[in-house]
Amino acid sequence: MKIFTKLYIGIMLILISSLLISGYLVVNTALNNSIKYELENDNVQHRLFANSLESNVVANTRSRIADEQIINELVRDIVRNTKTSVIVKMDDEEVFSNIKHNISYKEPVLNKIQYEIFSKDNKTFTVFTSAIEIRNIKYSCITVKEITKLIDDNNRQRKNYLMIYIIVILGATAFALIFSYHLTKPIKHLSEAGNAISNGAYGMKIPIISNDEIGDLTKNFNEMSEIVKEDMDALELSVKQKEYFIAAFAHETKTPMTSIIGYADLIYQGKLSEEDRKNAAETIMNEGMRLQALSEKLMDIVSEDEASIKKEEIAIDEMIEDLRKTLTPKAEAKKAVIDYHFKDGYIKVDYDLAKSVVINLVDNALKAGANLIDVSCEEKNEGADLIIKDNGIGISETDLNRVKEAFYMVDKSRSRKEHGAGLGLTLADKIMKTHGGSLVINSVLNEGTTVTLHFPNE
Repeated sequence: MKIFTKLYIGIMLILISSLLISGYLVVNTALNNSIKYELENDNVQHRLFANSLESNVVANTRSRIADEQIINELVRDIVRNTKTSVIVKMDDEEVFSNIKHNISYKEPVLNKIQYEIFSKDNKTFTVFTSAIEIRNIKYSCITVKEITKLIDDNNRQRKNYLMIYIIVILGATAFALIFSYHLTKPIKHLSEAGNAISNGAYGMKIPIISNDEIGDLTKNFNEMSEIVKEDMDALELSVKQKEYFIAAFAHETKTPMTSIIGYADLIYQGKLSEEDRKNAAETIMNEGMRLQALSEKLMDIVSEDEASIKKEEIAIDEMIEDLRKTLTPKAEAKKAVIDYHFKDGYIKVDYDLAKSVVINLVDNALKAGANLIDVSCEEKNEGADLIIKDNGIGISETDLNRVKEAFYMVDKSRSRKEHGAGLGLTLADKIMKTHGGSLVINSVLNEGTTVTLHFPNE
């Protein structure tokens, strides 16, 4: 449903409902107040008649027994003075009535006044009843008052209000149509412009035709359109890179497979002692479990979800020994030497991720032709620094500024030959940022590269 239709229907519903409710309340309240006032007067008149009847009966029948004729004459005198329409009974026998209509009423009760509103033949009456007892004779009093005029007046008020209501609604209908059209016209222009932008017409602007909130919205829309045009190319590139990143990051999990394949090959060749075979099997199991955990954590990092990143304190010597077992097969395959230098202490890391970073950096050093790699670790500056230094071909100053970009390769032919995806340093940098730490690269072309990883204690 269009906003024009919603606005028009909303205005009309509010007008119709508010006028109907207010009119009903006004007319109905007026009727209720009139009836209440009439009932109060009729109640007073009934009491006066009943009291007058009682006093007259007592006074005129003190020395004799009252009969129907006496009561009839007394009531006639009272009615002549009060001009009241009544029915009077003695012990359920009617002795007087000046009411022309056949009225139904409640059975009178001693010393209790009852009333009801009775309608018949398009006429409406109030009927009050009560009874008194004098010398063991029950006198029933029924007073009747016609209020047809009061009801007719209220009905005329309802008809008059209905006429006024119809006229107001007709005028409001025309006003609501015009008002809704002019109010929603700028919004329609905004909608058309939005559709145009969604179809590629970036930078489209629409004229500002009012100096109110709609005008402000139009101005903001135009500014947004300019920003969309300026940022669209960068956004498309970012989305494309992220898609490639998510699709290719799993390739980096191949690093733990180096140890698994190396030790599995040694077991397959059958040249190991029983103890070495157990150690190799243990390494394969540990690396397999780490690979499973690492894949989930890397996915969380790519998705910028740090919920599964749990840092814990690990002894530096235990970490170096584990790295030695993992890196030895690949280093031997490349005929390279890895030296380890460390001081006793502790480092606070998510070990699966930290180990992945170190393995990735050592793997990069081997791909860069290094035959000597130095891995050192020590507590420093309220944390720990882990340094990987190699004597490979190094990185030029130009490439050094871009090596952390996703898919950037310093030497594309060498990277393809080594099955690289250009994601290693990008993931490593993300992992370090997740730890609240840093990854700093210093390199000299044809001399080697030094990478410093800082892991804070917090």
